[in-house]
Amino acid sequence: MKKTLLKTGLLSLATLAFMGCESQNEIEEMNPTTSQAIVAGTCDVIDFENAPVGEFITGVNSANGVAVMVHNKARNSSGEMLNDNRAMIYDTRKITGDDEDLYTPEWGNTLIIQEIGVNPVDDPNVYGDGPNDNQWGGEMMLTFSKAMTLESMKVLDIDTYEDNSWVYLYNENGKELYKVKLLPLGNSSKQTVDLKKTAGVKTMKVVLAGTQSYSGSGAIDDIMFCETAVTPPTDEVTGCTRTQGYWKNHADPKKKQYNNAWDDYLGKMFYNSGQNYLTVLNTAPKGGDAYYILAHQFIAAELNVVSGASIPADVKAAWDAAEAYFKGETKPTRSELLAWAELLDAYNNGKVGPGHCD
Repeated sequence: MKKTLLKTGLLSLATLAFMGCESQNEIEEMNPTTSQAIVAGTCDVIDFENAPVGEFITGVNSANGVAVMVHNKARNSSGEMLNDNRAMIYDTRKITGDDEDLYTPEWGNTLIIQEIGVNPVDDPNVYGDGPNDNQWGGEMMLTFSKAMTLESMKVLDIDTYEDNSWVYLYNENGKELYKVKLLPLGNSSKQTVDLKKTAGVKTMKVVLAGTQSYSGSGAIDDIMFCETAVTPPTDEVTGCTRTQGYWKNHADPKKKQYNNAWDDYLGKMFYNSGQNYLTVLNTAPKGGDAYYILAHQFIAAELNVVSGASIPADVKAAWDAAEAYFKGETKPTRSELLAWAELLDAYNNGKVGPGHCD
């Protein structure tokens, strides 16, 4: 517990602003639990053990070397969120500052929001020298180099009055995929938060706050994650498919018929084309341009899979071959491009695979 923490007061303006800008979705999980064990060799962990203690950091590497960008913002005593990065590593095996509540010999290095001041050594705003978490809270932002599946994380010292602390998971377009409230278990408390194997996560935000004061100290550790699969398994027949014409006509979010399978694709660039998915889909294949003929069927097939349609092995083989071509990894002949397009067209029209939706 912070010695100078303000435990009382009206609901802060900063908290009101925070609540106003976050999604109003229903709370999906109020009781974080321990996630299942990670399968060795397929997943990874950010344990902060290789990060330097007592220095501001902008990134960390996972145990297997995956680079993750870090930017922690601190809230000041007036409730204002400052933009400068105050991400710092705190060694829980050694008490520094006034952080007796972060002491635990089992955890080792953790990530904190450094107390507002000049630096962690000889800081006039810190009780004692060394890393010291910010008593007024703030937010931690961790951005992965590519989309991952988030499994779990450990959180230390969420006090009873820090009852507005959350974890948010976002995809590469900033869409909220999942959120979970941290349990205010008390001083020096420990909890493992189940992140529900949420796939497609590009950014994780940890907000440390309280509803009755500018509060929110704490630390995080052992973020467990796995690589997100690009396409689903192909052995189970599920869902149904739609044509490229359907996907062209259901891509406007302002219209009632909008299909939310487009959510992650409207602004997404289509490989090396210099255009986004929708622009490519709406580009006519002048002169029988095989690139666009294939791209149209490829995009429709991808949206069908995202919508839950299973994909047969032969169709997926054509899809994989087309993807390698769009990435610039292969140089197939025109006849090969048209053959892949024909098979994907048959899939989108329901002639092969799970069948057409209509």
